Amino acid sequence: MKWGLIYNYNIKKAYSLANDIFDFLKDKGELFIEKSFAKEKGVKGYSLDEINKEADIVITIGGDGTILRALEKIEKPIFAINSGGMGFLTEIESKYAMSGLEKLLDGKYNVEERAKLKVMVDDIRLSDAANEVTVQTPRIAKIIYLKIFVDNELIETFGADGVIVATPTGSTSYALSAGGPILDPIVEAMVIAPLAPFKLSARPWVVPLNKKIGIKLLAKSKESKIVIDGETSQSVTSESDIVITGSEKKARYVRFGESFYQMVRLKLVR
Repeated sequence: MKWGLIYNYNIKKAYSLANDIFDFLKDKGELFIEKSFAKEKGVKGYSLDEINKEADIVITIGGDGTILRALEKIEKPIFAINSGGMGFLTEIESKYAMSGLEKLLDGKYNVEERAKLKVMVDDIRLSDAANEVTVQTPRIAKIIYLKIFVDNELIETFGADGVIVATPTGSTSYALSAGGPILDPIVEAMVIAPLAPFKLSARPWVVPLNKKIGIKLLAKSKESKIVIDGETSQSVTSESDIVITGSEKKARYVRFGESFYQMVRLKLVR
């Protein structure tokens, strides 16, 4: 087995667990780790692109942010260990990490595929989104004005703090706080959720994943930002052509059997 290992270096517990996992796995196959950690260990380090190319399974240690950072480049199955906050996307808590690794070594796991979003701005492809794409105001307490299209048909015009386009995975994240619905991950759809709209009729939409969502800023919006998974962003203007649709790439997660509905109850309801 070829292993990738990525951790959140801002979390002390994640660093400690990364050391334990490094020691546990170093004799159980090839291990590909990021350059900063590798320098400390006195071994060769790798970029995320290289880890994606070489590893069979990639272990992330941290929270959901660590997973989303990895998913910018990683297409291999991710075994996500929570040592951060809620960790909605993670599969296991840090105290069960070693027993989880034993299951991986024994082949007692499944791989779940989830949708990602393809994001185009002026015909240039940005990073795919595993959770959501947000077009938002760059200034606090200032609204922007947008037109939303589905397959080139206008569906809504409104002023708001912004708009969120989320995958089923992202429907339990930022879009949920904006009043969007929870989607089962097997549903082939996207959520369009206006962010604090200044219009009573502006409500969330659920759109098939194979549709093209267009977002156009009105001239009076001046400059705004497009943000992908809360990790990467760039400026957009009323001249920008923003198109979002389902990606041919998938996010892949190692699962041991707990259902999506169990996870919702555990993380969001209790």
